[in-house]
Parts: sequence; structure tokens; C-alpha cells
Amino acid sequence: LAVAQHLPIETQTFPALQEAGRAVHGNMIIESIGVYLPPKVVSTQEVLANCAVPIRFPLEQLTGIHTRRMAGETEFAFDLAKKAVAHCLANSKYNPQDIDLLICSSISRYNGPNFHITFEPGTATQLRHAFGFTSALAFDISNACTGMFSAMYIVDAFLKAGLIRRALVVSGEYITHLTRTAQQEIEGYMDSRMACLTVGDAGAAVILDSTSDTNLGFHEFEMYTLGRYYDLCIAKATDKEHGGAIMYTDSVKVSAVNIQQAVAHAAHVLERSGWPHDAFQHIIMHQTSKMTIYDAGREINSYFGKEVCHDGNLVNNIAERANTATTTHVVALMDAILANRIQSNSNVVFGITGSGVNIGTAIYTLDDLPDRLRRAATGTWQPEKVQAQRNVGATLAVAQSSPAIAHVSLPRTRRVRVAGLGTVPLQAERGATLELVRVAAERCLEASTYDRN
Repeated sequence: LAVAQHLPIETQTFPALQEAGRAVHGNMIIESIGVYLPPKVVSTQEVLANCAVPIRFPLEQLTGIHTRRMAGETEFAFDLAKKAVAHCLANSKYNPQDIDLLICSSISRYNGPNFHITFEPGTATQLRHAFGFTSALAFDISNACTGMFSAMYIVDAFLKAGLIRRALVVSGEYITHLTRTAQQEIEGYMDSRMACLTVGDAGAAVILDSTSDTNLGFHEFEMYTLGRYYDLCIAKATDKEHGGAIMYTDSVKVSAVNIQQAVAHAAHVLERSGWPHDAFQHIIMHQTSKMTIYDAGREINSYFGKEVCHDGNLVNNIAERANTATTTHVVALMDAILANRIQSNSNVVFGITGSGVNIGTAIYTLDDLPDRLRRAATGTWQPEKVQAQRNVGATLAVAQSSPAIAHVSLPRTRRVRVAGLGTVPLQAERGATLELVRVAAERCLEASTYDRN
């Protein structure tokens, strides 16, 4: 049962499906990590000093952000993603042709100077071409700061369905262009655009596959969305003459909702899993600010009536990274590993939050990945690559001129059918995209035997 009425009904049933897939295909595990940080370091003092209107506000003290990395001169979102993928492959035993699924989850699609925003082809498609992921289905998703975990959630389903052997999830976040726009627009410390001054840039990538060792990998992994809070953080094109993108955030409300939801959900998942509270060496939350991270820790302690979170297990890399959007958890994980703080076989709880509002919890046990990453970072060790593989049941390409791409089909006993169909009526007034989608969805629900629950 859901912990409270505000938890969605879907969270009651999906764990059973996850458990069935886990029994057949094992836990999903992180085989490799790659991170890229642009070299330019900018302090919070510099960010505030470059605001058109003087901002007298202790931003550094409240957020804990001393510096952040900033791209946007010679490197942009695609470049950050590309370098993260290269680093991830260098740390992996797999070759590009061993990857069956490639998902890019960047918020930013700012891929060149002077507002060079790209939509098609997708970033994943471009990365597929750049690295030779010749066996990979490639596509992009967008789900605010939970993008990388949303992509990993999809990978988990593909793995448990037996559709793929392994996947790569990547995100390249050049989002400090929001800072540059906000510096021209912010009117005071109560301005809803202040959160634009707390972001940083980074690229991150992970390779995911399955392990037969049930003591390792993701033991629990669950996410849900509460769309009624969608307007607490809105990013869009500015309406000012100077152009650019801007983000409006109700920081107080969004933090309150995220903490309330995330703590209740984490408690629910932990209690359901049967893991004792002291079994976890590390807790990694979305890195937004020092205050938010420690407020969430205090709420968890209050919920359980004991000290579950403390300085020893709360991972916090906010001081030199700021909020790097979809990449924060992976960057924080890599930072802690390279600092020798996270060891092999450690247990980690990931607290997943993002605009939308999107909430999730994942319980994870590391294998020897930390040791491998530290050895690779010294430059004295490289992983031995596996021999080229083909999927079981692979089929030849239709034409001889095309590369042989492996395909795996669902068992014939498991079918998908169209349960409803909806389109916008010809006589309907054409309006904004969201309204067209809403009308089509309502008509689809009417045509099916299902309601929205």
C-alpha cells in the first residue's frame, strides 16, 4: 500500500513486475561511469558581481556553492555529452558495438554559440554516429533534472524484458547560459530567477548491464510524477530583447514539496525492502544546495526517530559543482569515488527529485567499480575489452549494404495491443501544443475501456 494518500497508486503494483523481471534477468548494474567537467571555474562572488542590478544576498553561504564549471565558449551541450561518453567507454570493458540501447537525457540542447539550439536529429542519434554504436537503438528523453534516472528506469525495463544486453545513458548539460540571462534580468534577491545563479555545467554517462549476483546492483528502483506541481519551476525562452533562456523557480515551495515527497517515498521503499537503516554507507540526493540536502537529511531523521543521515553518509559535492541538472547524482558519485570516500561493495541510497514534480528512490550496491575507476584515473590501468559479440537470435540486415544489426523480439506469448486511439477533431480550433495533446489524450481515453487511473 502507498505510504500516504499523496503517493500515486502505480507505486503499489509496479514492484511486483520489477521482481518478476529481476528473477529472470538479475539486477541492473553500473558497469562504467564517465564524467566530463569544462575547465573554466567561476565563483559565486563573480556570478553575483556580474548581475546588472546589485544583489545583496548571502547566496554562497545559503547554497554552499563556492564555484561552478562553466562551458559556452568553445564547448556546448553536445561536446560535454560526447566527452562523457568517451570517458565512460575508456573505463569500460565494452566496445561501442556492444551497446544495444543509447539514451540521451540532457535538458540542454544548446549546441553552439549565439543561441544555437538543435532539436533534430536527436543528440543520441548524433552520438550513435560519432562513436559507431552500430547495434544501438538511439533516442532522447527529457524529464527535467530526473532525466538520467528516467533513462535508467527505461533501461531497467528493457533489460528485464530481455530486449537488450546493455545500454549507455548520457547527458551533457550546458545550462549556465541560464545564469548569463538571469544576470541581465534579476531585480532583487526575492526574484524567482535567482535559482539560475546556482547551476553548473557537466557531462555524465553510465553503461548499464545485468548481473546474476543478486547482492549487487539496483535492489529497488522506483519513480513517479506529481504533475500538479509542474509550475513550481518553469524554464523557457525569455521575453526580453536580449534573448536567451530563463528559469522561474519558487524555491521555497519546490524544496518543501520535493523533501516531503522524497522522504515519504524513500521511507516507504526502505521499509518495503527490509533493509536496516544502518546498512547504507552513502546517501546521494539531487545536488541543488547545501541547505536542501541537509534539510532533507533532518526530515529523514525526524521520520525514523533516529539519526539515519549524518555528515558521514550524506554525499555533498555542491561546493565546487553547483547544480548540474540531470548529471548531479553521477557527478557526485564519481567525485566521492575518486576522493576515496566511496568504496567497493558499498550500499547507496539515491534520492531522486526534479521539476515536474518527479520523485524516486533507488537502493544500490556497488561491485568493484570504485576500485576500477580509481585505477583508471591514475592512468596506469585500462580495462581489457571483451571480444565482439552478437545478440542471441540476431538477424542479418535486410540489405547487404547495411550493417548487421542485432534484434531481439518479445516472446510470442507476450503481445502489445492498441487499447485506444485519439486525434484532434478536424473542426477543433488549433491552439498551443499542450492543448492539442490534451484533446487527443481525452479522446483516446474516451475510446478505450480504461480511465486515467
